[in-house]
Parts: sequence; structure tokens; C-alpha cells
Amino acid sequence: MKNEMVGGIAVSVIIPVYNVAPWLNECVESVVDQTFSDFEVLLIDDGSTDASGKMCDDWAEKDARIRVIHKENAGPSAARNRGISEAKGTCFTFLDADDRLDPEFLEKMYQGIAIQEADLVECDVWRLNNITGNKTLRRVSGAMGKVYSPEEQMEYGYTAIWKCMFRRELFTKNALQFPDCHSEARALYPLLLCLSKKRVYIPEPLYCYRLFREGSLSAAPRKTKDSGAEGIKAYEILLESFRQYGFYESCREVLKKLVIVKLSDLLAAFFTQRQPEEFAVLTEEYRKFIRKNFPEYQDRSYLAVGGYNLNRVLSNMDLLHDPAGRINFSSLISIMHPVKEQTEFKHRNRYRQIMLQREADNRFWSLMSERRPDFVALDFIEERFDLLACRGGFLTKSDAFEGCEERPEAERIILRNSAECLELWQESALAFIRRMAKEFPDTDMILIKSYLAEKKGDIRDQEFYADLDEIRKINRILEQYYRFFEQHCKKVKTVEATKCQYYFTDKEYEYGVIPSHLNELVNREIANRTEECIGI
Repeated sequence: MKNEMVGGIAVSVIIPVYNVAPWLNECVESVVDQTFSDFEVLLIDDGSTDASGKMCDDWAEKDARIRVIHKENAGPSAARNRGISEAKGTCFTFLDADDRLDPEFLEKMYQGIAIQEADLVECDVWRLNNITGNKTLRRVSGAMGKVYSPEEQMEYGYTAIWKCMFRRELFTKNALQFPDCHSEARALYPLLLCLSKKRVYIPEPLYCYRLFREGSLSAAPRKTKDSGAEGIKAYEILLESFRQYGFYESCREVLKKLVIVKLSDLLAAFFTQRQPEEFAVLTEEYRKFIRKNFPEYQDRSYLAVGGYNLNRVLSNMDLLHDPAGRINFSSLISIMHPVKEQTEFKHRNRYRQIMLQREADNRFWSLMSERRPDFVALDFIEERFDLLACRGGFLTKSDAFEGCEERPEAERIILRNSAECLELWQESALAFIRRMAKEFPDTDMILIKSYLAEKKGDIRDQEFYADLDEIRKINRILEQYYRFFEQHCKKVKTVEATKCQYYFTDKEYEYGVIPSHLNELVNREIANRTEECIGI
């Protein structure tokens, strides 16, 4: 590679620091212990009020490669921009001060620039749950061994900046800076992809990102000019930058899909963090933004009733996916036979608690009345669970219910494979169909016929689940349910999910390798078939 070094340093590691004393030492240790030694570290103390500033100074005294810059608090974008202006390296990488690097991160990432002559290098990520200690793998540039095309990377790629290394000239020649807005990386990452003449992807998790730590910006975003409609400013900046650099017309369609997918991702993140009224306002602001910038957008409202994988399918449609319209961990029996007494749940997972409470409060029908959706999307994956007779009605004995810290006592259990359950389910399905036809005649029903996956793997190789006989037994029950519903609901439109390619669980699925989950490739194909059903 041509020698572009400023001051003879290969890599500048830029670390914004703000009130991260419990994690800062672990972060900096992961840098100084790298197998690659030709680097500098810039600790940008962004006006910390805890011990972080002094810890930065202590590190600078111990290691001559570390420089500290103390500044007034102005947020991570200003800190990164200050780091860019002060950095001496050929390359930049940005590390969050509560995260850590694999020992070979700098070596392997720098090789992508020095040997393969890339402008941008990125790697896979470990996501560390700060509450549970569990780690999950996040592939940033593909699924099941299939690497994304440049267009797919813009739409589906992980927009985080910190799992990347950049050639200095990518920023300096294009006069790039981080904007001061919520989700600032979303405003910049797609543009960096377009400006990069060559991008290298390293399919190894070399970066460890800490989730759910107290005081993080993802948990409690810093107030910015766009507070109240977080994310919109980032995409306004993104669209304008594509116009400025001459990419807008050629990328317009992928930009539309990108905005819909990424705003849906933000809604999923904010759903458990916002009060319902505030969340509804945010959702409407997102819809307005999409309609304003892409007038051809077909805005269809819907509710989703089914398993987690149904959420993943619908989030891949060219529609804003609103998690406030979900009913998960529930069944038609509980929807048609709700409990008659007030029932409260306590669950360590906020999302699961909300969904369990929706079942107990019989929120499906009130959501239908409030929203009058264009369609209801259903699958029957959650119908695999046994039922609990409880307080004059029924609750679904889902894995979310089983994980409750506090839950009501059941009077008795109705086994899913029993004749009693089949009779009760058929009666409930007929009542559901009749009520939908009577009260919501203009709402379409889309039945996405999903089953438990029999196999797990990737596009090269798959293997059967160990409990295949049990999976097939449950699938036979689900097959009865789908057939019965189709026979008795004249207006239902059906999507045959199992006819899609790659109908199996991704062996590295971030959300758990279990038979009720599939993978992002097949989910997108199911989403395309669903769009055909509703005429998008």
C-alpha cells in the first residue's frame, strides 16, 4: 500500500469516553494487548463527571502510545470528529469505551487495508448482554455464509461504525464528519459504502459490543435537536448526502428500502423504552417521513398474530413494521377465551412481559378497534404450546410464560395434543373467523403457513434437529389447524412458507437456534410472497 502515514503510525484507535469508569480499563486493555503494535490510542474524554477522565490520564502515563484529549461534553459525534482531526494514523478505527476488541482485531483489519488495498474493512461482532452475560454472534455482511451484494449491505448490513476500519483518505478527501444527531452512524455508514472503492469483509467476530449497560446512549439516548423523533434527522442527512455526492438517483430504490428497514429496526429498539402514547407519535413521524421522501410508498397498516419469526418476516416487507401491532406468545384459544380477572405478570424481559400482559388483557380486539388495520398477518407457530385453564379463561403455556418471575397459578393444563384441545381450538377458530367477518369486514387476513423447522445449518449443509420426532408430531397438529382455518375462512389469503428455498434454522441465528426460528434469507422470500398477497 502507498505510504500515506501521518507521523509514521499505521492505525489510530479513537475512543470517545464519557462516564464509563466501570468498563474503561477492560476496553483499553483490549487495545494495548493487541498482537499488532503499530498504533496510537486517542482517548477523547467528553467531559466525564465520574472517574473516567483520571483513568484516561493514568493510562497515558503507563503507555506512550496513548494520548488523552479532555473536552467539554458535546456527544460522541463531536468526540469522534475531534479524534479524526488529531489522529496521525494511516487508518482510523472507532471503539466504544464500554466495548472490547479481540486480540487480533487490529492485525487482521489492517491487513485488509494494507494487503488487500481496501478503503473500508469490517468484521463480525459478539453482542454481550450486560445483564445476563450471554454472548450472541452477529454476522454483519451476510447470512448463512452468503455475503451480501453492495445493495444488500446498504439495506441489511449492520450500520455500526465501531466494527470497521477505514483508510484515512476515505474521510479526509471526502470531507466527512459524524453529524450531531441520534443514530449518527446510520447517517454515515451507507455513504461510506458508496464512497469506498473496495470493501473487505472479515467473517470473524473480532469486536465485542456490550448491550443493555446502564447509562448507555442506546438505553437512554442523549438529547439532540431531533429528540422526540429519534433517527429522522440521521436519514434526512443521509438522503441529502447522497444527493450531494451524486449517488441519489442511482440508489433511490435501495435508499427507500433502507429507510423502511432501518426505521423499523429503530421502532423495535424503542418499543420497550417508550410510553405507548410517545411511541405512537414516533411511529407516525416515521410514516410521515417515508411518505414525504418516497411518495410511491404504499402505507398499509396491519397487526401480527403469531411467533417471533413472523415478526422477522414482516419486518422485511416494504412497510414500516410497528411492534406495537404485535400479539406474540398467544393462541386463538386465549384470544377467544380471555381470563376474566385482572392478571399481572413480572418478567425480566420487558418485551415478553408486554406480550404476556397483552394476552391477559385481551388486547387483540381493542387493537383491532383502535387501528382498523388493512390486514392481519397470522401464523400458528405459538399454537404448539399447551394451554392453562386460569381465572375463567385460558393462557398460553409459552416459553415466555414459563420464564416469568411472577405468574398466576393454573387450575389445570390442557395438553396441546389432546382431543379436548383440538375441539376447543376449532371452536375458537370459528368464533374468531365469525367475529372478524362481522366487526372488521374490510380487514384482510393473511395466513403465513409456517411450521417448526426440521433442520438447522447454512446454505452449504444442514442437519436434522435431534428431537425430530417431536417436531414432526407438533407440525402435524399445526397442519390440522392450517387446513381447518383455510376451509372455514373464505377471505383468507395463504402464503406457503415451506415452499420457499432455505426453509431451515440458521445454525448461527442471533435470536436462538430453535425450530420456531428460520433465517434471514428465507424470511425475505416469505416477505416477498406476502407482499404479492396484499398487492405491494
